[in-house]
Amino acid sequence: MSNILNPMESLDRFRGAVKIKTDWPAGEAPLTRFQNFLAESYPAFHKVAERWVLSPYSLVYRWPGADQSGTEHPVLVLAHYDVVPAETEKWTVDPFGAELRDDWVYGRGTLDMKSILIGIMEGAERLCAEGFTPRRDVWFAFGGDEERSGVQGAMRTAAWFAERGISFSWILDEGTPIASGMIRGISRPLGLFGIEEKGYLSLDLTVQQKPGHASRPPRIQAAAVLARALGRIAKQPFPFQLTPTVEGFFRDLAPLSPHPMGAFMAHARLLGPLFFQAVAGSPDIAAMLRTTTAMTQLEGSAADNVMPSAVRAVINLRLLHPWTVERAIAFIREAVKDERVAVSVHGLATGPVPANPEHTRRAGPGWREMTEALEEAWPGTPALPFLMVATTDSRHYQELTRGIFRFSPYKLTPEELALIHGHDERISVENFNQGLRFYEALFKRL
Repeated sequence: MSNILNPMESLDRFRGAVKIKTDWPAGEAPLTRFQNFLAESYPAFHKVAERWVLSPYSLVYRWPGADQSGTEHPVLVLAHYDVVPAETEKWTVDPFGAELRDDWVYGRGTLDMKSILIGIMEGAERLCAEGFTPRRDVWFAFGGDEERSGVQGAMRTAAWFAERGISFSWILDEGTPIASGMIRGISRPLGLFGIEEKGYLSLDLTVQQKPGHASRPPRIQAAAVLARALGRIAKQPFPFQLTPTVEGFFRDLAPLSPHPMGAFMAHARLLGPLFFQAVAGSPDIAAMLRTTTAMTQLEGSAADNVMPSAVRAVINLRLLHPWTVERAIAFIREAVKDERVAVSVHGLATGPVPANPEHTRRAGPGWREMTEALEEAWPGTPALPFLMVATTDSRHYQELTRGIFRFSPYKLTPEELALIHGHDERISVENFNQGLRFYEALFKRL
């Protein structure tokens, strides 16, 4: 790693970024403040990069490459600077205090995902300070509303690129981490490259009825109709299926797995239902093998003695390719089989983003650069193709690229992973520094 910038100064800048309260209720002013913070904190990068502030929710950079002949197709690196709110009373520290305690930095966004964004900027700054120029153009697009679907940030930025005819060889966004102790029987850390992403669909299930006094309830109540519908959905889950990405993950994992589970994983497609029955008891594994349905919200009367005019449930689906939004809605309606239950889309719905087939075979655009950077930052860590079961800003850019990597270069245990969006979110100083090494190593290869 370069010695031009002091590691403690990098840590101080990271802590400064965490202290900017960019959660949802804070409004646009802190988002603009964060954009200005980057401009002030990374002078070497800003001296060579072009910068566009599209809105408080969108910041774009172009790091010009040495080859402007057009033979080297550009790469796009994504990140977001907004964070989810924190329940302050349930934290042991100030969520926006960036407290350094026992070599851990505490604060909202330390994992999701200011550590990533600052790691990106630190890596670029160090190389620019050395006079390094990438071979190709490297673009950066930072969003300010990823936690709210990226409508004002990533969606508009993607449109901005499309209007200018700018496309990318491949894209890197936040995603799955280096898994440590997350898979039973495997102690070796695994670099999980999320090359495929599930779709996102929330549905309102609504039942109407005549409102009135609770002392005179109707014979058939809307809540009972809705409850029966939810019960039917629970009894009819989406079918299991094995995508090429997930099949490749289990195939590559097989040599690292204890016998006989390794042999079982190596022949997942051949075993079919037997494989699904054996592994799907784990919610984490089941999420990779089917479209999932989560019942997340229920709503009825505002008072305990009033019959509601309508009752509503929200269910959240994560769509596994090749399920589309339309097919998933039809599946739910068929499961409910009750015209009294209205089914409608709640918020933004997006279909799944399939993988580049080359990536499932551990090849294709960006695979070499990503694996070499992983090896330099985390020696001996194998890279495996993986399915991203959550959603990222990258889905809005899928029409602009041949492939997307969703990867967070931090080694996380199950306990650390659970801190994302949780209380006392934190990252170790060692992890932060290793992530910085990854981005610096990656940029050297672009």
